[in-house]
Amino acid sequence: MGHVIIGTAGHIDHGKTTLIKALTGIETDRLQEEKKRGISIELGFAYFDLPGGRRAGIVDVPGHERFIKNMLAGISGIDLVLFVVAADEGVMPQTREHFDILNLLMVQKAIVVITKIDLADSEMIEVVEEEVRELIAGTSFEGSPVLRVSAHTGENLKALTELIDDMTQHMKSHNEQAPVRLNIDRVFTMKGHGTVVTGTLLEGTLRVGDEITIYPSGLRSRARGIQVHSQSDGEARAGQRTAVNLQNIKKEAVGRGDVIAQVDSLEPAYIVDLKLRMLKSGSRELGHGVRVRFYHGTAEIIGRLILIDRDRVRPGEEIFCQIRLERKTVLKYGDPFVIRFYSPLETIGGGIILDPRAVKHKRFDEGAIEDMLHKEEGSMDQLIVLAMEKYPRQLMTLKTLMPQINGDEKEIEAGLKSLVAQGSVVALAGGKFMLSDALKSSGEELLVLLNAFHDKNPLKPGMGKEEVRSRLFRTMDRGDFSLVLKALSGDLIEEEQGMVRSKGFTLVLSQGDIKRKEEILATLKTGGFKPPVLKELGLSTKDMNLLDLLLETGEVKRINPEIFYHREVYEEAVALVTAHLKEKGSLMVKDLKEVMDISRKYSVPLMEHFDEKRLTLRKGDLRVLNPKTLEGDS
Repeated sequence: MGHVIIGTAGHIDHGKTTLIKALTGIETDRLQEEKKRGISIELGFAYFDLPGGRRAGIVDVPGHERFIKNMLAGISGIDLVLFVVAADEGVMPQTREHFDILNLLMVQKAIVVITKIDLADSEMIEVVEEEVRELIAGTSFEGSPVLRVSAHTGENLKALTELIDDMTQHMKSHNEQAPVRLNIDRVFTMKGHGTVVTGTLLEGTLRVGDEITIYPSGLRSRARGIQVHSQSDGEARAGQRTAVNLQNIKKEAVGRGDVIAQVDSLEPAYIVDLKLRMLKSGSRELGHGVRVRFYHGTAEIIGRLILIDRDRVRPGEEIFCQIRLERKTVLKYGDPFVIRFYSPLETIGGGIILDPRAVKHKRFDEGAIEDMLHKEEGSMDQLIVLAMEKYPRQLMTLKTLMPQINGDEKEIEAGLKSLVAQGSVVALAGGKFMLSDALKSSGEELLVLLNAFHDKNPLKPGMGKEEVRSRLFRTMDRGDFSLVLKALSGDLIEEEQGMVRSKGFTLVLSQGDIKRKEEILATLKTGGFKPPVLKELGLSTKDMNLLDLLLETGEVKRINPEIFYHREVYEEAVALVTAHLKEKGSLMVKDLKEVMDISRKYSVPLMEHFDEKRLTLRKGDLRVLNPKTLEGDS
């Protein structure tokens, strides 16, 4: 393991900051109030080199109960905790609350450090050690080493450093290939540099110049500069304390609790599925809909706890539930969280994220609980299908699935290939995927829509593509919608020139329709460059459908909403204007009186139409020929 992040935990004034200074030589209390009161309020950061040659970052967290939210922010992303208990006081209230939080956040390894041994006799120290062993018994920290230390005299400081080195030698390495993710715990400005954010890089490798997204705001920036353990570096790797200088971002636009991540790798959401474990030591039950404080990474967000299969949850119980947050956040499957009562502040439980982009569940819905169970224990195929079923009319990619599923990139990719081979998932272009059943049902609904449209509009060659999207696929962007249409084309539908129709649909005009169509064409052709305007044509509703058909087949050209030209007349107009511009170099609207014998009623709309079609370019009152038109003739 190349990088180590250590955190501290423990009651106020038990010597956490003093211990860090003794280990690193760095004073982590940086606020004047902290120095004056002798307690840590904000997070402090330091680093030191281990005997094995690796550099360890260390996060000093406050012990006072009023600053638990800062402690929670500091614990995010640590590999090892120094659980500090003072020999002259023993286990205290915040000792217990910090210990509960460490368990809820699934911190894997701990060293219990009994500090201030120079202030207590051996009998007192023995009593304190026994208290500590009772506290950690039956938890994931049972069997953790206990070391007696004095930062004042230096006793056992070397042994502590060696123990840290030994315990972090064989830890699971951080995923440096995953998309970048960093929970911001501090924001400040540097003169001449701008906004700087700090945090532990949880995943990925961030390099100077990389484009990133700041979540949940969605602001984009670049890593203008990077520091690792207070030293400038070209890159930061997962597991390192990192400072990032953000390009073109104001300090006010970013804050603690925000997340820096690879562009488009996460998606903010309000609704989250959880597996919640209530602390056995809790003093109160929780009711459905109760307002709580939700802690994840470095963020604190207010939300309401939604109980699915019960009305109340008691201390010590473990349940599936949902939280509906008051503002959006970004999470990933398996991330730990903690909840506290809204008021009075008290830690009551925590657990893991099962679905970072959940949908609302109906209460007492057995299917919802079953889905959550699958999310926790299901096979990779089941997890992918569950994630895709939530948003059947949205295409998924490997990148959008990764935050929602318990698995790495290769496992999810293999799962997708398996589902495609089984026929459960359809692979579309651009690495996009859709459930086969969702594609099939979409096609069936589309066919019903188109057939109804054809019945009502027999003279139209099809339904506008954008209208189809707004009716059935409004949550899908235009690019993805085009992919779905392409997948459905052939067996069910046909798409041509922005129109969608049922496969095999053909226009069948009656003899009366054909006659009326020819009459409209003849009227427009006879009118030449000065045809009757729309209201003068006296068209019925059915005639308007015929006019639309003529526009779609290109037999008629729309100049503006009121003026229409026969195709042959239009082509002649284009030829006359082009010839004049090639000969004279420019044209004014009034010149069309001579060129085409038309008044401003027609000349102004016609020249605006040619501008829109990029045949001409307007320069003040003059028009010139678009150079691209000349290129096309050469």
